[in-house]
Amino acid sequence: MSRGRRYDAFGLDMLVRSRDGVLLQREALALGMSGSTIAHRTRPGGPWQRLLPGVLLVYSGSPSRLQRMRAALVYAGADAIFTGVTALRCHGVRKPPTEHALHVLVPHSSQRSSRGFVILERTRRMPDPRDVVGLPCAPVARAAIDAARRVTDVGQVRALLSEVVQRGMCTVAALGVELRDAQIRGTALPRRVLREVSDGVRSAAEAEARQVISSMRIAEPLWNHDIFDAQGRWIARPDAVWIDLGVVLEIDSLEWHLSPADYQRTQARHRRMTATGLLVVHVTPGTVRRDPAAFIADLRATLEAAALRPAPVVYLEQQQAG
Repeated sequence: MSRGRRYDAFGLDMLVRSRDGVLLQREALALGMSGSTIAHRTRPGGPWQRLLPGVLLVYSGSPSRLQRMRAALVYAGADAIFTGVTALRCHGVRKPPTEHALHVLVPHSSQRSSRGFVILERTRRMPDPRDVVGLPCAPVARAAIDAARRVTDVGQVRALLSEVVQRGMCTVAALGVELRDAQIRGTALPRRVLREVSDGVRSAAEAEARQVISSMRIAEPLWNHDIFDAQGRWIARPDAVWIDLGVVLEIDSLEWHLSPADYQRTQARHRRMTATGLLVVHVTPGTVRRDPAAFIADLRATLEAAALRPAPVVYLEQQQAG
């Protein structure tokens, strides 16, 4: 082809508009653009650029995250979907693990390989995609386990799995199914954290507190259980409760109480607990992490004081009135 050959400019414009400026080189060729014209436009300092093998961006500036995501999809093929941290960010997870590259699932038969800013993972278990902000993404449970398998920091895994369950984005059971069906490699840490979540732990701060409590040979509390008074009225769902002693643990994190309404609900819950006779131990995540000895000293003193008095009449199940 010669450089001056006419091409379908309208078709090219419609295509790049639909993909935020991203197109495949073979698509440009199919629309009549010559290889020499493409080479000229993608030269150093030219108006276009190559993002991935065979993938072009018709702008010269730094590509946006969305443009990189579009490029990853067209490079990976028609059945590709995002998973891991990439999908979790689309789903709205607030504190996902650090993202080092765009994580894309492709069918096991795919011949594509990871390149540049894209990690391609071949799988025999392609999930049904969810359309999230116009992009095909794995369901939250699958994305969370795919992300957790690639993380070595227990705090990040705790924060991730706790958040998706705490916010109702997926269930413990759904995470368990994904772990059961996942590759063995990389699953030891998420399995350990999921056991914590299965036992009622609903945040990374709670998991850290549980670990400290266990290491100090203090009786294990119940985590995130509803408690009721003798008349069957709901009192609260504290972070942890020693029901036989009438002691509760509240980890005072701002993460889940950012609005004035949240703060007022927290204060009302505290008033109900103390009015029932429950002893409340308050601790911040920072104290648990940086000064566990002070946390344990306060907790142990409260538990010992509670053992010297009659326990308040509270229940884990709602009692029938009358």
